[in-house]
Amino acid sequence: MADPQRGDVFDLVGAVAVVTGAARGIGFAASRALARRGAVVVMFDLLGAELEEAATAIRADGNEVVAVAGSVTEEADLDRLVEEATDRGPVSVVANCAGVIRRTPVEELTLADLQFMWDVNVGGTVGVTQRFLPTMIEQRYGKIINVGSLGSVTGLERRTAYATTKGAVSQYTVSLASEVGVHGIRANVVAPGYVDTAMTGPYIWGEPARTAHLLGRIPLGRFAKPEDLEGLFVFLASPASDYITGQVLLVDGGWRAR
Repeated sequence: MADPQRGDVFDLVGAVAVVTGAARGIGFAASRALARRGAVVVMFDLLGAELEEAATAIRADGNEVVAVAGSVTEEADLDRLVEEATDRGPVSVVANCAGVIRRTPVEELTLADLQFMWDVNVGGTVGVTQRFLPTMIEQRYGKIINVGSLGSVTGLERRTAYATTKGAVSQYTVSLASEVGVHGIRANVVAPGYVDTAMTGPYIWGEPARTAHLLGRIPLGRFAKPEDLEGLFVFLASPASDYITGQVLLVDGGWRAR
């Protein structure tokens, strides 16, 4: 039970949160969840039109969000993100949800494929985090939530490069947590299993035999929906998780247990 003197430990009123990859899928779910708990959410995504639609949908519930179109790999876009975010106040939450994937047999993997995924999945995560670390260090508080994957902790066939980048995201986050904890900053990884999103949906539903095989590995018997991750984002962004850092938290329906 929470300490009554602390009030609602999941309350995010007064917080400014930055969410990348916010136009759809996990990033949209994270944005909506944080906004519903009272945070001002700065939504960042390359898909400008979809981002505006997503922001409008969240505002319709009376929540405050700001949409900033841009790429996590472009310095000028990150400059605008920082400007828009800091105009709303000191940023205390960063959720790096932007990510890309290319599926290919390992013998057909090219360095260009790896570089493309590395630049977004790893470079984007590090680049965005670096922009807001000085503020978090100065205020001696911050929550960094990086999206990993099952591939952060286990092998993924035909997704070797993707798993490589997600493994790097996890190791970066754990190392970051070790270094910045002295400044009151927490860093954790949300590592989803198979989530039914625009990026993953075609793979998990594309072939009946594959669908059956994947579902057979999941004790809960279904694929995740983006909203299945909302509670974890709120938890990791809020004071409720103030003594949790450097963790890779699987949201996989029990896949790893089996």
